[in-house]
Amino acid sequence: MLSLIYVSTAATQMNDAEIEAITTRAAARNANAGVTGMLAYNSRNFMQLLEGGGEAVLSIMQDIERDERHESIVYLRQDSRESRECPDWSMRSLLTPLVGIGSASVFTGSLPRTMELDTKMLFTSFASSLTADAAQRHAEQEAALMAGTGAAQND
Repeated sequence: MLSLIYVSTAATQMNDAEIEAITTRAAARNANAGVTGMLAYNSRNFMQLLEGGGEAVLSIMQDIERDERHESIVYLRQDSRESRECPDWSMRSLLTPLVGIGSASVFTGSLPRTMELDTKMLFTSFASSLTADAAQRHAEQEAALMAGTGAAQND
């Protein structure tokens, strides 16, 4: 079975409803092709796992490469695996980035139990990365929290 993970840049920023619509269409197509996987979106980039028969996965990937919503596709993994990591998900989306204490643990806990450690690490790292806008918002929220509690801040 082929397991493929890629990262791409979104051509335009998408909202939650648009990501859900993509996921719904992909789930139907993937189910018909015998492909499973997941999609993560961090308000700027996509990371997706596709797994199944080689021809089916590569056919879907060719469509993704032609999809104008993606730019700068980078393949992180394309190898053979003995079993599916997302056997019950024809496609599922997870919206990131993660912020706050413990959010990475919660995210990792939401991944399938059958997912290999290397894949969990890739997706958790991706989910933990902040875009510049999100990093700025997070820094502002943290500063406001620190100012409100009177706690010491590091420069």
